[in-house]
Amino acid sequence: MSEGLLVVGDAVCAFNPIYGQGMTVAALEARMLLDPDLRPLPFFRRIAKIVDGPWEITVGGDLVMPGVEGDLTPKVRLVNAYLERFHAAAAHDPELALRFLRVSNLYDPPPSLMSPGTLLRVLRSGAQRAVPVPA
Repeated sequence: MSEGLLVVGDAVCAFNPIYGQGMTVAALEARMLLDPDLRPLPFFRRIAKIVDGPWEITVGGDLVMPGVEGDLTPKVRLVNAYLERFHAAAAHDPELALRFLRVSNLYDPPPSLMSPGTLLRVLRSGAQRAVPVPA
């Protein structure tokens, strides 16, 4: 790295544009450049925290698409199964829909979708899947 140069945006991490998070992540990273005591290593540690949440959302969502290769870990399977129920419940519950939008637009961290109150709300909805599986 040349002295005085840092990378942000897609040079750090390129997201699937279908999720619409790349520009927001780049803007949040750029905001870190305002630190008057900016040093490269602390900068990259700070933006790693910005990138991690949206990256997990993108990877988890992409891994359920046909033809996408990758390790479908137990964690990803569990989260995706929960999100199926969450989306089905959110289709009829404006509060859940708002919570999802806040996470997908990076206002709130992804784990907030699994807070005790949210989990209870999803489970009480009785919803199983947002999109029925063809017979």
